Amino acid sequence: MATLGEGPVTPQEEQVKWLQEASTNVKRNAFYMKRAVDEDNMREALKYSAGLLVELRTSLLTPQKYFELYMQAFDELRHLEAFFKEHHTKGRSYADLYELVQHAGSVLPRLYLLCTVGSCYIRSKEAAAKEILKDLVEMCKGVQHPTRGLFLRSYLCQVSRGLLPDAGSEYEGEGGDINDAIDFLLVNFTEMNKLWVRMQHQGSQRDKDRREKERQQLADLVGKNLTYLSQLDGLDFTLYKDVVLPRIMEQIVSCKDDIAQQYLMQCVIQGFPDEFHLGTLETLLGACPELQSGVKVHIILASLLDRLARYAQTDPSVVDAFNKADAFGQLNAAASKVATQQAEMPAADVAAMYIALLGFTGSVYPDRLDSVDQVLAATHAALQSRATSRDARAEKQLVALLSIPLDKFDVVTVLGLNNYPHVMGLLAPATQKEMAVKIVQVILKNTTRVTSVEKVDMLFDFINPLIVDVEGTQDDTDEEDFADEQSLIARLIHQFHSEDTDVQHQILTAAHKRFLKGGPRRLKHTLPPLAFLALQTVQRIKAREEAGDALDSSCKTVLQFTHGLIAALAAVPMAETALQLFLAAAYSASEVARLELIAYEFFEQAFILYEEDIPDSRSEVTALQSIVGCLHRCRVFSAESRETLVHKATGYSGKLLKKPDQCRAVCSCSHLFWQDIPEGEDAGSSADGVQPPVRDADAVMVCLKRALKIANAAQQQSAVALKASDTSHVCLFVDILNHYLYYFEQGNTNITPSVLQSLLELVSNEMANDHCKKDAALEAFYRNTLKHIAWQKKREDGVGKLYEPLQI
Repeated sequence: MATLGEGPVTPQEEQVKWLQEASTNVKRNAFYMKRAVDEDNMREALKYSAGLLVELRTSLLTPQKYFELYMQAFDELRHLEAFFKEHHTKGRSYADLYELVQHAGSVLPRLYLLCTVGSCYIRSKEAAAKEILKDLVEMCKGVQHPTRGLFLRSYLCQVSRGLLPDAGSEYEGEGGDINDAIDFLLVNFTEMNKLWVRMQHQGSQRDKDRREKERQQLADLVGKNLTYLSQLDGLDFTLYKDVVLPRIMEQIVSCKDDIAQQYLMQCVIQGFPDEFHLGTLETLLGACPELQSGVKVHIILASLLDRLARYAQTDPSVVDAFNKADAFGQLNAAASKVATQQAEMPAADVAAMYIALLGFTGSVYPDRLDSVDQVLAATHAALQSRATSRDARAEKQLVALLSIPLDKFDVVTVLGLNNYPHVMGLLAPATQKEMAVKIVQVILKNTTRVTSVEKVDMLFDFINPLIVDVEGTQDDTDEEDFADEQSLIARLIHQFHSEDTDVQHQILTAAHKRFLKGGPRRLKHTLPPLAFLALQTVQRIKAREEAGDALDSSCKTVLQFTHGLIAALAAVPMAETALQLFLAAAYSASEVARLELIAYEFFEQAFILYEEDIPDSRSEVTALQSIVGCLHRCRVFSAESRETLVHKATGYSGKLLKKPDQCRAVCSCSHLFWQDIPEGEDAGSSADGVQPPVRDADAVMVCLKRALKIANAAQQQSAVALKASDTSHVCLFVDILNHYLYYFEQGNTNITPSVLQSLLELVSNEMANDHCKKDAALEAFYRNTLKHIAWQKKREDGVGKLYEPLQI
């Protein structure tokens, strides 16, 4: 390798050196050329202009560096062009100048000078523009070196712009017509493309990547001809269809070069008007299967489809023209032909091609699901032999394709298309799971209702990877992600809705069967929402029964179904959740359906779970509070049945592990003997299976006295344990005081002002303890209780009179 000074010279440094040398020679010759111009010496001006143009004969520079040198020479030629114009004003004809510059010694400088003079010659109108243009475009064939020839013809194209005999141009008429302008640009384009394609054969095979990169840098030089063609005012659809497009397509197909075909097809699509493309779809699409296998046809088709879709959106009347031309049929057939003939085309590219077609279909034909199904059918036919499940890129594209109709149409309707499951079946199991998640998310986003058993079964077929473990796959999803997936399914259940309650019951039954196959890991997520949906159905059935509708599914039937759901959940085991659901079902059976026996059975099951499966004392407290709260609100039970349930609940309260828990539970149980009277109802009334509210003042008093006894026992435990700072028992006393106040206001005759006064003094004495005063929460609880009493004393109604005897 040559060296400069010390050390080897890199190729980049060599390029800089060669460019500097050539640039210096251009500047030197330009200086002498300008001096000759100033001296009005034509011969010397041409001599030095040829000298600077000789530097463009170099083969040492890369296209990028050659472009820099070309632009420098281009700028200098402007001075020469101005000199030619000045000479013409002095009486010298351009014909003489045109003849004179052809005496230049080298071909390349001679042709640059000819192009420069030729542009002036056309402007002068001394000769017909078409003759000069034809002469120049033919003579430029004298330079066959690819790089030098490309830049020469680019110069010819540049200087002749605005000089073509276009329609309405000043050069039209004797200077030619639109056909001559078209012919000039097409000939120049064809020759430039040949030169450009020939570049791939220069140099060794190991430099192929570098040459391809260099060729791509020169693409715009070739495409400039097509740009000027598209801008001709006289170019109408007939000329485009009969002359321009066939010649361009012939050159594109015949050149058999990946880079040229890819770029030029894009130039045609982006350069010419949309209406031209619509009228020549057959020609454009017919060329696609004939392109080289390395051409990314899907990108070309995507560009065409995008333009046509935007065309249809900006002008809705165009859709009729699309239908008349059967645009969709032609595009679908072309895509299928490309996929068939180019068997080595990657699956991802095939999928991308159909994504573009599906996007076009959704934009132009937003109501035609049959077209969507045709695209899906073609996609399946093209990809079923290409092993997409082992190609990550292809699977990603397929997911994108399957997602398009989900975003544009009703999800359940899309899933019902014949070919949607076929395409989804091309995915690997793991990707099918991702697609299932996508389907559920779209349904939830659009709040799509699933309204029949058939649709539910179909939906479950698509989201099966989320419902059961797929055979032959290993689910390595971590617990957090798994919980997120099942949360989606839980939310999906609430989209199962039919206006017909009989159908709704069938939907619930079908969903239950599917969920049971998912195993315990999933049931804890899916059964609770299904149970709540069943209880909502009970309300709807009851309303219809009261309206006199004839139904196949009764409240009893759905509640029995709910019992099975909750029993399955309890077996998971999910005892705490199952217990809460049994209580919710018991309330529904009691207060909605008025079915005493079924409500009693639900309470029985809740008690069994409480006895056998509640894991710890804290959970027992919560569960017992829920049981008492639910039983308090139920009014369907006969006296005997209710007494049995209440006896069990009160019995459990005394068996809790900790004294404070026992005390609070007993206080809660007191409410089982004192039910609220709804507004407008008499205390002793009963109707439609509703029992009168229980109001047993003696039983309430027994519970409250028992609570006081337990609180005293808790106080003694603290004393024995020498825990002087323990104020929990005092909090119990305040809590009991509040219960006494509640029943006092409710009219419980066993609680008199004297009883309350005694309890107030007891609590006051306890609160005098220094440790109690330091307990901020306890102090606030007690202070608020006293404020309540004071506020009640100020009332001027019957309640105020009740409180008058109390001293605080």
